[in-house]
Amino acid sequence: MSLHFAVAILISLSCFTGAEEYIKEPKINFDPDGEIPVIEGFGGNVDIPVENDVLVLTRDNFIHVVNTKEVILVEFYAPWCGHCKALTPEYEKAAKFLKLQNIPIAKVDADKETELAKEFLISGFPTLKLFKKGTPVEDYDGPRTSSGFVEYMMKHADPNYTPPPSSVVTLNSGNFSKAVKSEKLILVAFVAPWCKHCKALEPEFEGAATELKGDKIMLAKVDGPENKELADEYGVNGYPTLFVFRNGRKFQFSGQRDQSGMIAYMKEQAKLPSREVTSPLEATNSLARKDATVAAYFTEKGDMYEEFIGAANELRGRLVFLHTFDEATANKLKIKPNNINVIMPEIYHSKYEDKIYRYTKKTGTYKDIVQWLTKKTIPLVGERTKANMGYKYSNRPLVVIYYDVNFDHQYVKATQYVRKIILPVADKFRDFTFAICNEEEFDEEIKSLGLEDSGEDVNAAIFTDKLKYPMEPEDDFEGETLEEFITKFKKGKVKAFLKSQPIPKRQDSPVHVIVANNFDKEVLETKKDVLIEFYAPWCGHCKQLDPVYKKLAKHLAKSNPDVVVGKMDATANDVHPMFKIEGFPTIYFLKANEKDNPIPFSGGDRSLEKLKEFVQEESSIGEIGKDEL
Repeated sequence: MSLHFAVAILISLSCFTGAEEYIKEPKINFDPDGEIPVIEGFGGNVDIPVENDVLVLTRDNFIHVVNTKEVILVEFYAPWCGHCKALTPEYEKAAKFLKLQNIPIAKVDADKETELAKEFLISGFPTLKLFKKGTPVEDYDGPRTSSGFVEYMMKHADPNYTPPPSSVVTLNSGNFSKAVKSEKLILVAFVAPWCKHCKALEPEFEGAATELKGDKIMLAKVDGPENKELADEYGVNGYPTLFVFRNGRKFQFSGQRDQSGMIAYMKEQAKLPSREVTSPLEATNSLARKDATVAAYFTEKGDMYEEFIGAANELRGRLVFLHTFDEATANKLKIKPNNINVIMPEIYHSKYEDKIYRYTKKTGTYKDIVQWLTKKTIPLVGERTKANMGYKYSNRPLVVIYYDVNFDHQYVKATQYVRKIILPVADKFRDFTFAICNEEEFDEEIKSLGLEDSGEDVNAAIFTDKLKYPMEPEDDFEGETLEEFITKFKKGKVKAFLKSQPIPKRQDSPVHVIVANNFDKEVLETKKDVLIEFYAPWCGHCKQLDPVYKKLAKHLAKSNPDVVVGKMDATANDVHPMFKIEGFPTIYFLKANEKDNPIPFSGGDRSLEKLKEFVQEESSIGEIGKDEL
């Protein structure tokens, strides 16, 4: 039976009620008490509990079952594991079909069968292992879909199995330009043969490519190292890197990198990013109430229309885009032919800003339009939310005012009362970006400013690229107070706030305790090299490193006292912005004369020997002793 036919049967089994009556089921007998199913057709009569066609293995039956099967896939799972729960329906769907081919799949509850899990070195859930005649061959790392399990097991059960041709198109420097320019929509992955993340992406990418064929959306891959000039041309600096191309134009891919995520993202990308409105009523009903709306009127689908659609694609999901070819609709919106407009919602109308901004260039590119929209769609004092803060309010310096912001009809008057106090100040300081925030939504940010106990209805702060400056709480929030605060900040008379543990009274340990409030003194101002570990108290890897790190510090205290060894709890202290902390523990080395250029430890193995080698290599002052510990 071909794989494609097999998958078709699988789909039919899952989609149509009562399909089983047309398929001959394996014979199922029962023990004398009628409680435990006995499967015939899987290699003899063996008492095997079955749940939705998946064999349930335990310590008592595991060896007997697995050793008698030519091939079997076993899932080690935990009942509480979310990923296991998500996998279950797909696994059971595959089991329903595979039992018809006499190919078993099974599962082990690793919470109950702990010794069995230890025997096979199970360290995470779910783990799926392929066994052949009782021997574990490999871990399954393909897509966690029913079709993925079916294809995988049929491949290993049939020595003559030939996999179907790949649905992913391979591109290179010779055919890349022609391919991306000829496709209306294409997803391209730049990959590297040695990249483990690329290998993990491969089955997901293949599955998405197969699914999206029906939507005529192509997925392609490029070997980046093999086509280095092409990768450099498109700014690829890591693997895998994914781009969306539309008729040759490149856009960032920002979807989930699993099969279902890529399918959903690309299907959404295939839709027009701007809504065509055909009547005045439809147009006014489509305007965003709490955000700017981008609207355009075109007399035909010419160059300006294409550039507008390009800009809408670039900003897809961030703003509401509307367009019309109807003159009456355009007149209702007060927009003119062949120009692009930003229509501000009524909640942001004020004497300090326009109600409509017009882009009137006739030859502007979509990139020009995007830059213009990025500026014009931000109100003088708009609402910053968790959803828009990354793309709308990334400019610094940023003035943020926290209070009970709510633009619902019954609360809008109170919200506007505070906003109107801010408006004239914002108009005066146009070199700052101003935003209001709901205090409940930004509760954690308020805590990070030390303002959680201020007791005031309104609080304010200024953010720069590196630091944050809270305003001293006032009983009554007034424009004059806010203006005075910003003026002092511009003169350098406002002190930055750092979340910090108390500064240690003494540094008795060879590992110095670094906190935010002594960071400058211990790290930046010292004339010595510095090795610093950023850790979390709950981190198991950090706890394992602790004795090794202490040994290293003791060793360096004797062999090279010009290196300060320190550690900082990155969960209880603000970390200097020049450090990139993506996991724990993270270790950096700072040379005495290059404190603005921290060097990350990337040796992998955090052994004493590797850490000594790292410090020896980077140390700018002394020599580390060669004696063995």
